Amino acid sequence: MSQRNALVVRGGWEGHDPVGCTRMFIPRLERAGFDVSVAEDLSVYEDADLLAATDLVVHSWSGGELTPLQESTLVSAVEAGTGFAGWHGGVIGTNVAAARYLRMVGGRFLWHPDGFQDFTVRITALPERDGEITQGIEDFDVLTEHYWVLTDTLNTVLATSVLSPDGGQWDVPVEFPVVWTRRWGAGRVFVCTLGHRVADLEVPQTAKMVERGLVWAAR
Repeated sequence: MSQRNALVVRGGWEGHDPVGCTRMFIPRLERAGFDVSVAEDLSVYEDADLLAATDLVVHSWSGGELTPLQESTLVSAVEAGTGFAGWHGGVIGTNVAAARYLRMVGGRFLWHPDGFQDFTVRITALPERDGEITQGIEDFDVLTEHYWVLTDTLNTVLATSVLSPDGGQWDVPVEFPVVWTRRWGAGRVFVCTLGHRVADLEVPQTAKMVERGLVWAAR
C-alpha cells in the first residue's frame, strides 16, 4: 500500500493545547503509514494543490476564522475526497461564521457548564456504518468539559452523553453526540467533542476512538 499524506493544522487558542494534543497523535498516524506534515498558519488552506494531494487533514485550531478563500478551498478539497477530522473546540469551536465549513463538519459548539463535569460517554448500538471506530469499546466515565452542541441527522452518531438539568433554563436531561462521522461529497469527516486537554485524549477509550477515527476519515 502506498503511503498516505496527513496534514496537521494547529494553532489558535492555547488553552486547548493544540501542540500537545496533536503531538499525541502524530506518531500514531506515522505508525499507521502516514507521512505527516504540520502547518501552523491557516493560509495553508489556500493551497488547492496541496490539499488535493492530502489524504487527511487534522484540524486543531480553536477560535479560528477562515477567510472566504480558505473556507472554499478546504471544503472543496473535502468534497473531492480529502478526509477531515478533529476533536473538541479545535474542530467545532472554530470558524463559527463559516457556514460551508460548519455544514461540512456537521456540528457547532454552543456552551458548556462552568468547570469540569463527571459524565458517562455512552457508546451507541454498533451501527452497520462506521461501527469499527467504537467496536469493542464500552461505556466509560470522564471528567472534563461537557459540550452542548448543535448537530443534524446527516451524522452517524457513535457515542453520546447526557447533560442533566442544572436548575436553570431547561428541566429535562438532554442527550448530545460525543463522537460522529459524516460524509461530505466524496470526503469523510470524523469529530470527537472530547479533548479539552492532553489528559482527556489520554483516556484509553478516547485515544482509541480518535486514532481509529483519524485513520477512518483518510482517503
